[in-house]
This record gives sequence, C-alpha cells and structure tokens, in this order.
Amino acid sequence: MHTFIEHVRLDRIATSVRRLRENFYDLNHDAYDQLFATELKRLSLQAKDPKAKGNLEDMADSFKFTAYVASSIRQSGVHDEQERNQRTHDVISKLLLGKLFDFDPDVIPFIARFKTSVANAIRSQSAKQANRSRLLPSIPILNEPGVGISPDEIAGRDVPSLDNKLIDEFRGLVGSRLGSLGIAVLDLRFSGNDTKSLVGSDEHGQPTSYRIKQVVRGIKQIAQEFAQLRGDEEFLRQVTRAMDSEQRTVEKRFRSNR
Repeated sequence: MHTFIEHVRLDRIATSVRRLRENFYDLNHDAYDQLFATELKRLSLQAKDPKAKGNLEDMADSFKFTAYVASSIRQSGVHDEQERNQRTHDVISKLLLGKLFDFDPDVIPFIARFKTSVANAIRSQSAKQANRSRLLPSIPILNEPGVGISPDEIAGRDVPSLDNKLIDEFRGLVGSRLGSLGIAVLDLRFSGNDTKSLVGSDEHGQPTSYRIKQVVRGIKQIAQEFAQLRGDEEFLRQVTRAMDSEQRTVEKRFRSNR
C-alpha cells in the first residue's frame, strides 16, 4: 500500500504524463527527462554510499533518458516516426508510474536497472503488437499508388467479432460527439477510401474540406480518450494512422481551393 506521500508523488507524475501525452507526436525530450531527473534526485537522498549517490546525481544531470528509449524502440524495428514517438511515450509512462525507482540504490546500479527495464518494456510492447496483428490486418489504410494494397483486395477479410464490438463502440462515441458526418468520415477511412465524396454532400449538411479537416481532428481526439479508457494503445495507433493519412489529403485539397 502506498503512503500518502507516495500517492502524491505518483499523482504528480501521472498528471505530468497525461499532459505530455496530448502532444506525443512531437516528443518533448527535456520534459520527459526532467521527470526522470526529479525521481533520481529524490532517490539519491536515500543512498548512503557516496559513489551510488554521485552516480544518481550525474545521471539526473546528464543522461538522455528519452533519447535512449526512442533509440531502443527504433532498433527494435519501429521506423515510422509517429509510431515510434507514441511507443516511446508509452514505455516512459510505464517506467515512471511503475516500480523503476522502487529499489535500494546502494545495492543495484540504476543504469543497469533502467536499461533492463526499457528492454523488457519494449519486448512486452512488441509481443502485444504481434498478438494483435494476428487478429487485425496490418496493411496500411491508404489508397495511394504503390502504398500498401488497395481496399478492394482486402474487402473479403473479416475482422474478428471482438474487434467489431470495439469498433462499434467507438463508432457510437464518434456519432454522439460528431454526428453522422463523423461516422461517415470514420467508416470511409476504415474501409481505406477517401472522404472527397463527402465534400458538399446534402446528406451531411454540405460540409466543406475545412469542416472535414475539423472532423478528422475530432476523431483523433476521441480516439485518444477512448484508448485511454479502454487501455488499448494499439487501437489508437490504427485510428491515428487512418486519420493522419486523410488529414494530409484534406489539407492539400483545402490549400488548393483557397
């Protein structure tokens, strides 16, 4: 059981992590590193061995924790920058809110504990991704020449019923927030199709490209809330990939119409 002071400490970290999560596609290395540094300096106060205390203080002042995690994830085979940034955030969150700092610094060198913990977290993350890949197609939801395969080629593939329920639940949430246009955008992107057909449609109130751009952003925000509630980061990744592709398309179309 956590003491009151420990509860306050973890709540402070959790609040900071949530704020950083709002923009994990552009990782703020300094902000993440500062969270590690604060914990190391706290831990150094518990160290009785001068050498251990000095090592902790040196790491707090100079070690690039975020860069190390991001580099390790890249070496594990994740080359897409946005996905790598999100996975980096996920790993760091688990480390900061887990038991990384729950040890005797006079007995165990922190650098070894940190690197082992990072490796274990990445292996766990990769295993979860591999397991989910068995259930859902890992083909990019894009409809561009030379990228992935066309939606028609996967039209006959069935998504397992468990994931259908997840998607239906998410569709319902999108519909309640963004109405029929939100559902239409989501359905088109999940099927790999462009939303150009929605521009000016009477059925959805004759939306402009700019309006669809706003809906895409709204869906991404709802996906973040939904994934956090369900604890399913991979679902967030899939929705974000689909929406990012569409947002780039809509932004090009919007600029060309100005």
